[in-house]
Amino acid sequence: MIIRNVTVIDGQEAAPIADAEVVVTDGRFSAIRPAADARAATGGAPVIDGRGGYLVPGLWESHTHLGGHAYSKPENERVKYVSQLLTDFLSAEVTSVVDLGGPLEIELAARDYRDKATDAAAGLFFAGPVFTGVEGWPVLDDPARAPIAYQTDNADVAYRQALALADQVDFIKCIYDGEPGAPDKLPLDALKAIVAAGHEKGKKVLVHVHERIDLEEAVAFGADGIEHAFQPQDPGSTAEARDVAALLAETNTSYCPTLVTWEQIAHNGAAGYLQQLVDDGFATHDDIPHITSRPIYGRQFPRHSAQDSHIRFDYAMRTLALMHDAGVKITAGSDVAILMPSPPIALLRELQLLAKAGLPLPAVLAAGTRHSAEKIGQQATTPGTITVGSTADALLLDADPYVDIAHLVDRSHHIGTLRVGRPSWDEGHPRA
Repeated sequence: MIIRNVTVIDGQEAAPIADAEVVVTDGRFSAIRPAADARAATGGAPVIDGRGGYLVPGLWESHTHLGGHAYSKPENERVKYVSQLLTDFLSAEVTSVVDLGGPLEIELAARDYRDKATDAAAGLFFAGPVFTGVEGWPVLDDPARAPIAYQTDNADVAYRQALALADQVDFIKCIYDGEPGAPDKLPLDALKAIVAAGHEKGKKVLVHVHERIDLEEAVAFGADGIEHAFQPQDPGSTAEARDVAALLAETNTSYCPTLVTWEQIAHNGAAGYLQQLVDDGFATHDDIPHITSRPIYGRQFPRHSAQDSHIRFDYAMRTLALMHDAGVKITAGSDVAILMPSPPIALLRELQLLAKAGLPLPAVLAAGTRHSAEKIGQQATTPGTITVGSTADALLLDADPYVDIAHLVDRSHHIGTLRVGRPSWDEGHPRA
C-alpha cells in the first residue's frame, strides 16, 4: 500500500517531510520519501490519498488497567470485555495500550482472543499481577482483589515469583507506596530482588511511587520507569523536582506523571470540573448523567485524598516543563477514567495536560508515542515512530500537531488510523 499527499512527522527528531509518499509492506513501513522521489505502484498495490494531512505515529496509552476493570464483570464476559476496550481504543485512534496491572489469566486470554480475532483493535502489552506489600495498594483488605497482585514481605519469594512471571508478561510492575517498614509497603529488599529478576529475564520494571524517597530508592535499585507524579514535601518549592529531574535524566529512567489521574481525583464530585471537560471538548452534556451515576462519583478515592491529589497535580503541572528541559523522558498514561466518558478520552486529556504543563508539542507527541513504547522495552523495532522497519501504526490528522495541541487531541481533526498497516479510512476514501 502507498499513501501519498501527506506530511510525515516521524516521532523522532527529524524535520517533517512535506508532500511525502509512505509505503507499507506486510504491516511495516518499508519506505518514506518525498513526492519528488515517488515511484509507480506495482503488483496492484493500492494507492491512498492522504488528503494533504499529517501522518504521525500511532498513539500509545502507557498506563491503564483493562484486566483489573474486567475482574468486576461476570467470569464468562471478562475476556470479551477487554477485547471490546481494545476496539474502543482503536476507534479513538489509540493504536497501543499498556496495561499496568491486572489478573494474568484475563490478560493472557485477551491476547489469545485478539490474536484470533479478525476485526481491528489496539495492540495490548501487559504486566500481569503487580507486586505490593501485604494488604498493600491496590488490594488493601479486599480478598476479591487478590488476583491483581502478588502480596509479599519476602525478597526470596518475590524474586522467584518475578522470574516466573517475567516469562509470561511484557514487563513487571511494582507498587512502592506506603510508610517505610509498614506491612503494606513492599520491602526495599523485595523491590531490589524483583528488579534483578526482571532484568535477568530481559524485562523492564516499572515502579509506582508516592513520595520522592520512594522514587529515589526505586531508581537506586534499577527501576526503568517511575509511575505517577510524586507527592512533594514542600509544594511551594521546585527544588525537589529539579533534584528528581537530574536523577531521572542521568539514569535514563522514564517518568509517567498520570496528570489526569490526580486531576480527576482532586475534582471528583465537582460539577464545575465536568463543565470544564465539556468546554475543553472531552465530554458532552449527554455524558454528564452517565458520569455522575457511577458509584465512585463524589466519593473519596481509596488511598489518595482529594487534597493530596490537588497537591500532586498542581506541583506536576508547575514542574514538568523543567523536567523535560533537564532531559527526562516523559510518557503519557491516564491510569483511571472515573470522570471521563471513556478510558481513551482520558489519554487524550492527558496529552492536553502535558501541553498545558509547558511541554513543547513535539515532546507531547513523543510522550504519547515513542517514549511510551521505549519504557516497556519495545524499541527494538522502533514502534511509536514512522521509520523504515517499524510497525505501521499511525494516525492521520487534518492539521499540524506541532502548531496546536488541539490538532492532536480533538477528534474532529482525526481522519483515521493505520493499525499494522490496515487503514481505517479506506472505505469510501478518495484514491490517488
